[in-house]
Amino acid sequence: MTTTKTILNQLIIDKSKCEAARTHLPSFDRNQLKHGIVHLSVGNFHRSHLAYYMDILASEHNQTDWGIVGIGVRSFDKPMSTVMKAQHGLYALVTKSADENDVNVRIISSLIDYIFAPDEPENALAVLLHPDTKIVSMTITESGYDLDMNNVDIQHDLKNSDKPKTVFGFIVHALDARRRANEKPFTVMSCDNVQQNGEVTKRCILQFAKGLNNPQLTEYIETQVTFPSAMVDRITPGTTDADREYVRSRCGIADGWPVITEPFVQWVIEDSFCNGRPPLELLSSSPYNVLLTEHVEAYECMKMRLLNASHTSMCYLGYLMGYTYIHEIMLDKQIEIYIEQLMNIEVTPTLPPVPGIDLENYKRTLIERFSNPHIKDTALRVCMDGASKFPKFLVPTIVEQLKRGNNPHFCALSVGAWIRYLGGYDEQNKPIVLQDALAVELKLSELAAKTKPGAKQILSISQIFATLGENPQFIEAVERVVQLLYEIGSKETLKRWIKEAPTQK
Repeated sequence: MTTTKTILNQLIIDKSKCEAARTHLPSFDRNQLKHGIVHLSVGNFHRSHLAYYMDILASEHNQTDWGIVGIGVRSFDKPMSTVMKAQHGLYALVTKSADENDVNVRIISSLIDYIFAPDEPENALAVLLHPDTKIVSMTITESGYDLDMNNVDIQHDLKNSDKPKTVFGFIVHALDARRRANEKPFTVMSCDNVQQNGEVTKRCILQFAKGLNNPQLTEYIETQVTFPSAMVDRITPGTTDADREYVRSRCGIADGWPVITEPFVQWVIEDSFCNGRPPLELLSSSPYNVLLTEHVEAYECMKMRLLNASHTSMCYLGYLMGYTYIHEIMLDKQIEIYIEQLMNIEVTPTLPPVPGIDLENYKRTLIERFSNPHIKDTALRVCMDGASKFPKFLVPTIVEQLKRGNNPHFCALSVGAWIRYLGGYDEQNKPIVLQDALAVELKLSELAAKTKPGAKQILSISQIFATLGENPQFIEAVERVVQLLYEIGSKETLKRWIKEAPTQK
């Protein structure tokens, strides 16, 4: 059995640098850690959020029943699998604040195993069936919940219960096997930025289960499996070679996939677990900010309409302007004004009351977080999957403002900048590589290339914009944005748009 000390000796190549960085090392016997959680699709956010929380519980509170087994479901999870297996699940989590001297390094050891499902589907199913598995969590991005029952992999999974290929195939077939074995089900827990993510996940699971024509399984899922909704928050960019070099040279750690993140972290989760849960109440105080609640909706709404909508809105305009990183975008004072106006004038009035939250302080904190120069979060990363983000992050605000008789002026700018981005070339005429499966499927780039007519056609796609394509006022505003972006460029368009902002009711 490989000891934690042995693995650390492989990771730590310079003990003096590791000590100088005040690296927090695992303080518990990792071999005693059981896997209470199986996480599907391990990425950087999971490793900065849920895995971090479970590491705190194990090291600070002696909770050894909530280790994590990671499962890579997709073929592009292979590189992560290779690194995680080589490092036995250990990795460096580095938090950086705006102060360059305020750096915290922690070796996370809650990820006790990693299975690459395309190569080991039987092992992936076996761990899902194991009695120790109480919770199955996932981070599959917003677009992952756009379930297409005609998808070739979904069709494969409906016919092959022993070797599924998709997240939903693994979960449903594992639940069915547990049902037939009279084993308690596991809780299915989404950790994605999707409003009412528990209900959305349940809907996808039931849709897949009904495709199996198994009424007993459907009833079992409906009556015995729980799907807690949650609001999750921690800005976590992708890992770069510069991050790997930083961790090696600054911290003396040879980590193939370290995680760089911000100090802020938050988790608001519905207390609805069918087979036990970690003692999350132990993490309620700052800096952990975990809240167990029966009503997560207001917190979800606040986070997605303020943080995610702002993040999404600034990235397209900033990318068109030629910026690479989010903090660079926020250094542009016109962008800062735009985001503040979007949040204060258009989003905030649409929010329900959020218990225990000072909204003004929350918004100030968002600006500070976006402006952190040591979190090298790229605009291109945030630009991904816009077609799946707009319906969740921005459209609800637009719809509500139009109902109130207001012109959602800054929301129109956000949508127009995205349509200009979809055109395929930035303002230096460099090609934009679209990373958006739904947009590609809907051929949005072809529509956007038609410029002004394309705006109306794109707004008419109800899958993204609901009924906004029937609102002449909003169509006119977006078309004007797109036209200005092509004619005078993003910087001049932004200046004009701020100057022309109407007074809201």
